Amino acid sequence: MSERIEEMYAFVMTDDDGTEGIIGMNDGLQWHPLVGGDMARVESLIPLVRGMCEGINKQIRILKFSHREQIGELNPKEGPHA
Repeated sequence: MSERIEEMYAFVMTDDDGTEGIIGMNDGLQWHPLVGGDMARVESLIPLVRGMCEGINKQIRILKFSHREQIGELNPKEGPHA
């Protein structure tokens, strides 16, 4: 059974100039945005984010986005030189 992502949750911080951004985590190779497609994922990230919040002494909010709209599609190239 395939489950569709109908909602997205994001950990968001507001910078001093008022702009918002999704916080992320660097694993040493790349950055990963801290988002989830269900509450189980969000709840699993809360201890990590709580530590980040305390470390930077800033409030981090959990936002829910619930309007799904596909705006494009990317497909693999056909053949080695397509």
